[in-house]
Amino acid sequence: MKKLLFVFNPHSGTGEICKHLANILDIFTKSGYEVTAYPTQAARDGMNKVISDGERFDRIVVSGGDGTLHELVNAVMRLSKPIPVGYIPTGTVNDFASTNAIPKNNIEAAQIAVSNNIKSLDLGCFNGEYFSYVAAFGVATNISYDTDQKAKNTWGVLAYLANAVKTINPLTFNSFCHNMTIKTDSEILEGEYAFGAISNSMSIAGMSNLTGRDVVLDDGLLEGLFIKKPQNIFEFDEIRNALLFRDFDYPCISYVKSSRFEISSDGVAWTLDGENGGEHRDLTVTAKKQALNIALPEEK
Repeated sequence: MKKLLFVFNPHSGTGEICKHLANILDIFTKSGYEVTAYPTQAARDGMNKVISDGERFDRIVVSGGDGTLHELVNAVMRLSKPIPVGYIPTGTVNDFASTNAIPKNNIEAAQIAVSNNIKSLDLGCFNGEYFSYVAAFGVATNISYDTDQKAKNTWGVLAYLANAVKTINPLTFNSFCHNMTIKTDSEILEGEYAFGAISNSMSIAGMSNLTGRDVVLDDGLLEGLFIKKPQNIFEFDEIRNALLFRDFDYPCISYVKSSRFEISSDGVAWTLDGENGGEHRDLTVTAKKQALNIALPEEK
């Protein structure tokens, strides 16, 4: 009999997953799997479980937010053989699920997670750590891991917005800006940047206007969006309007597709899939083409 490891975060979002466990396990069993269920106990617990036991299973399904998926990605990439995975999103924003049309309905997502529609998606590799949809720095990028979990559960996206307002305070704005040199496949970017995102996604922090219109999730390329520090309030407004309409030709905005980014700076704090990625001076980000085998909805 096929074996399935189900790793779930019981505290993700509003804890809704716990109300549907019986039905989810029934779906897995009816699909021909002997199921081992593992509720995570702390950060990186799910990752360690997959690393230690994952190779004994024919499929690994996780439930949680983007952070839980981030742990899964880094765990399966350490296994000695490729194992297909499934994902039941229960977080507050769920950028990866939005990009890949995975429904937020737990039952529907569970059915997809054990389906045979396996797709191979690109991953990003950030100084050896993998990310499923974005590596970012600068203004407001710390919101997801600095926002209290209880506030997320109660207020949802509003909790993020409240923290964003505090982050973009003019008195603290300059602390997020850094001098950087960014080498890509085709060009070298230099300047003082307030925000940057290297992604393989159609949604970042629930917003589609921070990604390009021509994103392909399995082409071996990542999309880089970098915004220079505005010199005054008028330039700030112009950048905001350019992003609103995805006008990436605006002088302060650089948008580039590349398989590799080499970045030097004076020390910048990064976030990976909404999780704290640490501070780095020199780093390399590369695309790992079609590295993640994941069950996704059928294309319509």
